[in-house]
Amino acid sequence: MPLFAVPPPEPAGRELAQALATGPFSRALSLAIDRSGLGLARLRDRLAAAGVPVSTTTLSYWRTGRTRPERPDSLRAVAVLEDVLGVPARSLTELLARPGCPGAPDPVRWERLWGPRDDVLPVLHSFDAADETSLLVLSLHEALQVDAARCLTRLRVREVVRAVEEPVQAKVVALRGCVPGRPPRLVSARYCRPVRTEVLPEQGFVVSELVPNRSMAVGETAILEYEFEYTDGVPDTSYDRRFRHPVAEHLLEVHFAPGTLPASCAAYRLDAPGGPERDVTAVPVSPAAPAHHFATGFGPGIRGLRWSWT
Repeated sequence: MPLFAVPPPEPAGRELAQALATGPFSRALSLAIDRSGLGLARLRDRLAAAGVPVSTTTLSYWRTGRTRPERPDSLRAVAVLEDVLGVPARSLTELLARPGCPGAPDPVRWERLWGPRDDVLPVLHSFDAADETSLLVLSLHEALQVDAARCLTRLRVREVVRAVEEPVQAKVVALRGCVPGRPPRLVSARYCRPVRTEVLPEQGFVVSELVPNRSMAVGETAILEYEFEYTDGVPDTSYDRRFRHPVAEHLLEVHFAPGTLPASCAAYRLDAPGGPERDVTAVPVSPAAPAHHFATGFGPGIRGLRWSWT
């Protein structure tokens, strides 16, 4: 055998690798536990020591598929389990977020995220890809620019997506300006291309359909980058993103122009427009770094940041 050669994985290792790639979550978790040699009681103790207590009964339910981790505390426990069991970071979390995974919630309707009478809904439903589930968002990174006049100016987005169904279709993105009459503009796209864009000037909306630059087989990942420019020149105090599907991780950062730092900033979650804010978290504001909020393993809904200068 050549020096530094890596022997092929044992059958059990190959079986676990396959389960981590294709799911379901319960099988991947069960195989990872078996490989670790740790009993449920020891796993319970490790989780408790990490500050995310989970009972042995719950762990048993997870590994048999009787229940799934869904609450924020449970999802944090899954992230700890990945480390304890020695599997790649986010490998179990991504199985929970995958559309079509047994027991996973169905994608929510656009009406829940925009309101049943919003004028953008007919346009969204006119896109064939608006309801597709062939691309799973693994990671979403957004960077929003706020200028010295306190106006939103640019939004840069970077997504890592995985193909989970064939044929792989397009991805639909929608953005609303601060006031009617001056919708944002899609000004650039990298590693993908826009194949259709619809603008609703009176409502201040732009909806664009993006296609990856290369064909993708099931299981492959791709990077999509795109940028919008705001055109209304009106001060605003919030930004949110609306998710129809579960997402493994989301990073939203807001860059305020020098000398224009707000007095306060907070992250929030909404189940639907106009609903009560949930998971409200104060976000530090500093001239040395952008305000930001990072979330992992959350379900459909609305997540955003709001800020105030008073």
